Amino acid sequence: MIRWSQLGFGRTSSTSTSQQTERNLMGFKDGTRNIKAESADDFDDFVWVGGETDQAWMKGGSYLVARRIRMLIESWDTDYLADQENVFGRYKTSGAPLSGKQEFDTPDVRAKAFDGTPVIPLNAQIRLAGPETNSGQKILRRGYSYTDGIDLDTGLLDAGLFFIAYQKDPRRQFVPIQTRLGQRDNLNEYIRHTGSALFAVPPGLAAAGDWWGKSPFG
Repeated sequence: MIRWSQLGFGRTSSTSTSQQTERNLMGFKDGTRNIKAESADDFDDFVWVGGETDQAWMKGGSYLVARRIRMLIESWDTDYLADQENVFGRYKTSGAPLSGKQEFDTPDVRAKAFDGTPVIPLNAQIRLAGPETNSGQKILRRGYSYTDGIDLDTGLLDAGLFFIAYQKDPRRQFVPIQTRLGQRDNLNEYIRHTGSALFAVPPGLAAAGDWWGKSPFG
């Protein structure tokens, strides 16, 4: 029985090296450093639940975090380009990190400008969410944009990102990353989290005759 749904469109992160990186409603490429389907090691290390779990029925499955993140589009669109790029830590046109030239260049969080200030601001999202500052942790993102008309209380657009992410251990992956973002991310000025949920996703079908959910209920 369906109790709730969220309509979305246009994935906001690539999940394969054959895909281009799409843009979010703020106009920036989103999910450039996402785990890619071609990286089996990353899936084993960060996505699929393994022998470390004390819940045998979850082995081979994953945990899904879902968040509805409203973007304050009108406020964002009035900000000047350089500030927008400093918020994300990337160039808007190319998607390259401020420390590089190409989209997939690895961000250099130690790079300094001529005056000694960090090239990638200390509170830029690319710095706070990257594996370099999160003990090497990664998550698999599968987000979508959404628009739900106009907020009748404010007259502003109700639109943003329906964030979906998979990981093997939210306590070690999503929670510390989101804590850092919640405390320091400059993007917080332009977004509001309006919904959140955590789901356990059992493993898929391994053989003919199997049925989804067999591990916990079979």
